[in-house]
Amino acid sequence: MEDRRSRVLEPPEGIPAKNLPILVNTLDRSAVTAGTLACAAGLLAVLGVILLFTGRFGIAVPVFLLVYMTPVSAYYGFLAVAGSLSMRKLVHQPFHLVNGLDGAVVAGAKVSVPLDGRWLVVRLPAPLRAQLAAQRRLWVLGRFVLLPGVIAARRGSFRDAPPKGSTPLGAEPVSPGRLLSLQRRLLASYYLLTAGLALVAAAFSVWVAVDFPDRRSVLVLDAQVFAGLCVLATTGLAIAALVLSRPVPEPRWTELFVVCGPASVNLFGMVTVKGRTVLPDGREVSVRAGGSDPSLAANIAVTGQLWVLGVPVAGKTTKAGVPGHAVFGPVKFGR
Repeated sequence: MEDRRSRVLEPPEGIPAKNLPILVNTLDRSAVTAGTLACAAGLLAVLGVILLFTGRFGIAVPVFLLVYMTPVSAYYGFLAVAGSLSMRKLVHQPFHLVNGLDGAVVAGAKVSVPLDGRWLVVRLPAPLRAQLAAQRRLWVLGRFVLLPGVIAARRGSFRDAPPKGSTPLGAEPVSPGRLLSLQRRLLASYYLLTAGLALVAAAFSVWVAVDFPDRRSVLVLDAQVFAGLCVLATTGLAIAALVLSRPVPEPRWTELFVVCGPASVNLFGMVTVKGRTVLPDGREVSVRAGGSDPSLAANIAVTGQLWVLGVPVAGKTTKAGVPGHAVFGPVKFGR
């Protein structure tokens, strides 16, 4: 259930979207980062083609570069062009609030909302679907969708009809424990995906070590070491995913008030905010939020509220979020 005392970050109604704190900076940084990664991966894929024709480095090295870097370049190029840059062009227009979601339907991860005679279909992960079913409100800018408290927009598409098999999106209250469990399972799925990619990289590295023509080359040893590191990473990520998949008890929120400056966005698009707060025991400490979820730092910077899971302890890192919203991330308390 949503705590009525909690305030959240939401787009300004009736004025340009660029007035939403952090949004433009996040889009600009994300576009630069994604574009840079797309170009770098593309150059490595081209290098793989060149090495494939020269034959001096065997078959495994160029195939590894082609198989890995081509989809990476395409993925980040799509994020830059269809995501950040596309939404950046719309920030001079206002967000449109859709309240009540009358007629909205859902099919799996796809939520369809009727707008102006057409259907806006957007894919949402389980935590955002649960929040949407409970709150029945979202913000629309072109084909992009924002939920209250969430700074990361989701790109949808307009269609003449919703996907087949869609059923009505019913109103369903969501407890903080269930929302936290859904968020942890989503993070666990990301860990498992990364573990799979690391395992594939390990297999390619072993192939490189076996296939490389010059057996005395330092690349052979490097490939063997890299394969071992990938196996260790796969094991660690798989264990972390299993831990995150375990059920969690209903969380207890502790509300703190933070005096902080504006949130900042680093080179990789991560949002961070620093400030000071008073713990329940009366100690005044510094606090730093940011990392896995940019929405957490953005909400703290705008509202001055910090909701911690459990009892905060000076000098420790703990989880925080926004009650009733799919916003969770780490915060670090100073001494």
